[in-house]
Amino acid sequence: MCFYGPVSLIRKILPAGSQKSCLLILGLDNAGKSALTASLAKMFNGDSKEPSKQASEWSFTINNCRVQLWDINGELKNRQFWPNYYKKVKVLIFVLDSTDALRLSEARCVLCDVLMHQELDKAPLLILSNKKDASGSLSMSTVIDLMGLDRLNGRDWTFKECSMRTGSGVQDIVNWINEKIHRNRK
Repeated sequence: MCFYGPVSLIRKILPAGSQKSCLLILGLDNAGKSALTASLAKMFNGDSKEPSKQASEWSFTINNCRVQLWDINGELKNRQFWPNYYKKVKVLIFVLDSTDALRLSEARCVLCDVLMHQELDKAPLLILSNKKDASGSLSMSTVIDLMGLDRLNGRDWTFKECSMRTGSGVQDIVNWINEKIHRNRK
């Protein structure tokens, strides 16, 4: 097993109805998970609660869905708790740093390990290639090849490029989240 890097969690999404859904954001440290969290919170006037050493909590609403978001420290001692969040996950997002080719094999290992958990079998997966605005950013086809994404069979998955620094692609991410949450509610 190979778990590396911090994890951000959007733990509870409360749609207009009584059904509960969960959205989980994972990825290596410095991939852009916290920036994604901050961008979503800013876009939807999110409120931050007092951060602790292990987690920061955010809450906001996306199209009548109440979202609770935790940005959790990824130290090794905390990674053992990741599977505790998998059971309720309905949507999974994995963030990559498209400028860090050396760590894509590490990211591939982490993603593979996460996807081995049966609780996540039915969760649609969004893979975000972040930092597309930066010099040295890898092409979409290169990232897909290095991550082995062409071997992801039998899973609903999508690949999108974005830049959390400029905000490019954030609206596409929100649209994808909304589509998957509403599809899961049916």
